Amino acid sequence: ADIAAMGAVPTALLVALAAPDTLPASWALELADGLAFEAGRAGAGVAGGDTARADSVLLSVTALGDLAGRPPVRRSGAAPGDVVAVAGPLGHSAAGYALLQAGVTALPELAAAHRRPAPPYDAGPEAAVLGATGMIDVSDGLLADLGHVAAASGVLVNVEGSRLALGGPLAEAAALVLAA
Repeated sequence: ADIAAMGAVPTALLVALAAPDTLPASWALELADGLAFEAGRAGAGVAGGDTARADSVLLSVTALGDLAGRPPVRRSGAAPGDVVAVAGPLGHSAAGYALLQAGVTALPELAAAHRRPAPPYDAGPEAAVLGATGMIDVSDGLLADLGHVAAASGVLVNVEGSRLALGGPLAEAAALVLAA
């Protein structure tokens, strides 16, 4: 998602894994399968990496992408008058996390959104081609990541709360977490 958020098409992952020798091989194989699946969903592949022994599990993933000759769209490129646009649903992962933390089993689609995020990988390169001036992956939350854009670009960001109306499963999740 970080590669796509700079306007590039993801191409490859390099994965380094360090783990204790007591780690079940099945765990490492499931991790490899998950990384390969998600890389494939983004149009990339796992190109290589390294393994080592360590006292705890350490994982490092380097993502590579292709800008097709365009300059990267950085978070520092926003300018006064730009419009904030978002691709994909907002708040579903955070709501799923809150439900899981509260031990609430309702709304499994939100828990699934947290456990297995599905970023819209094609949206970043498309936005870059259409002239986006500043982009960021909002996995830390819209307001936190807009703060990063604002700080890097030296701009203020005005978000109209009415455009972020809480409804549907998010409102239901909030009520369930508060009642838990």
